[in-house]
Amino acid sequence: MAEGKGKTPEFEKEKGSEPLKRAFDFIFLGTGEFAAKVLSRLLELGAFPSLVITSPDRPKGRGLKLLPTEVKRVALASKLPCLTESKPNEKTFIEEVLKKAGRPDFILVSDYGCILGKKWLSLPEVAPLNIHPSLLPRYRGAAPIERCLMNCEKETGLTIMVMDEGVDTGPLVLQEKVRIRRNETGGELRERLATIGAELAIRAMEGLLRGEIEPRPQEGEPSYAPKIKKEELWIDWEGRAKDIACKINALSPSPGARTYFDSLYVKLLRASFVREISGEPGEIIIARNRLFVAAAGGGVEILELQPASGRPLRASAFVQGRRPARARSGP
Repeated sequence: MAEGKGKTPEFEKEKGSEPLKRAFDFIFLGTGEFAAKVLSRLLELGAFPSLVITSPDRPKGRGLKLLPTEVKRVALASKLPCLTESKPNEKTFIEEVLKKAGRPDFILVSDYGCILGKKWLSLPEVAPLNIHPSLLPRYRGAAPIERCLMNCEKETGLTIMVMDEGVDTGPLVLQEKVRIRRNETGGELRERLATIGAELAIRAMEGLLRGEIEPRPQEGEPSYAPKIKKEELWIDWEGRAKDIACKINALSPSPGARTYFDSLYVKLLRASFVREISGEPGEIIIARNRLFVAAAGGGVEILELQPASGRPLRASAFVQGRRPARARSGP
């Protein structure tokens, strides 16, 4: 254990309760929404990193204003020391990290967006750990949550692994299975997995530090979850209805599946597969304030959507005064 560097303080809870104690020291590296949710939950559980590392501020929005990552926002709000760097494997940056935080027991990586080199992997005293939202070796890569939902999986999970030089190939420390709920969106599943990830990471760090957990190699045939491409966001109504419903839910709320209802551009935010619907692919059917689109093998009930320049709506509100005839994948 690193001596005298960033030890997690004890925080008194309500009078008469036991104080929170986290007897390990770690550096947290993350960038995206998933990582921010993980970090927030770690803090709620009394696990305070000695240092947070994230990507630099990026231009966003129509005005291209420089904005911090979601992880940086959490760190600043919690008054945690935070560094931003686009090239984390540079020798000078690693030296800066060591000056600020020393050698921690662990580095904990989540949704970071950079591949860390050998110097990072050998930096912690105990282990470099990664929080990956799938049951490895399934869905290695950048988009495991979206890809598992797009494949209409009924189950996924969360893995804590020891990082090696490969991409999501290291030994497994802990895993937890998660049942996917009916019509669950990518955003909802991400929220649940982030909570589980933080809790599992604490168990992993405590267990490894006490020598109670022995990492084991990954077994089985791997599958992969490449980053979602822009062209994948458009719905092809010639496809299978069940697959289309899964894709809509997987990509919600962001970046969102896209289509046109006649000439109106919309994002589709939640959907359900309905076997009993029949019609020409892309044909829109409105019945009793419900909105269906026919596709191969049935239909897709659109439950929530967002018209161009509008706010998200339930389909029952959208169809008031509207009678679109056909859905299509482009203008």
